[in-house]
Amino acid sequence: MSPVELPYVPILLDEIFTKSLWDTGAEKSFISEETYQKYFFYKQVKKSSTQVITAQGAKCRNMGVVELNIRIRVFEKPWLFHELADLEYPCILGTDFIGGSKIILDFDRKSLAIPDSQINKVVKKVEIEKVEIDLSRTKLEEKQKRELQDLFNSFQGLFSDKPGIMHVLYHEIDTRDNPPVVSCPYRYNRLKQEILDYHVDKM
Repeated sequence: MSPVELPYVPILLDEIFTKSLWDTGAEKSFISEETYQKYFFYKQVKKSSTQVITAQGAKCRNMGVVELNIRIRVFEKPWLFHELADLEYPCILGTDFIGGSKIILDFDRKSLAIPDSQINKVVKKVEIEKVEIDLSRTKLEEKQKRELQDLFNSFQGLFSDKPGIMHVLYHEIDTRDNPPVVSCPYRYNRLKQEILDYHVDKM
């Protein structure tokens, strides 16, 4: 009998990347005590009277409720998570989140759809200023300087002016039973090192 593939979703919790189990059998959303202690120990946990019982009838120790900002692609919203001791998964998204976010997970196609109504749309007028670069120290002719300046202006929107965390796309390489390739560090002889240095400097 082949193992069941659980529906995991890559998410950001307060800008920390993790995988969450998408659980339609859970009424609430949870994080493990281990995940909380590792990443969110500075966040206040409020006491909760909610009793958590597994499908098998076992009681779970509810440590309390903590609010974390959750981001899935373009969807972003603060959400309440119950912290559970001895939770097997780092995070579980229950029906409270599934219903509240209106995110649709297609198990057959292994795809996730976010309705437009759940995306915060920000529309504002952006004034694009010309990038002025000092080319006086270059040995270029005036025509070349103008062409280079035009090139800079045409690509000024290529880079972000606000550094931060990118929208994470989950990626996994299945190596099956093969162990990762490990090699000990070693030195090149002086001649090879000089050749390498030459090519690095040339770049």
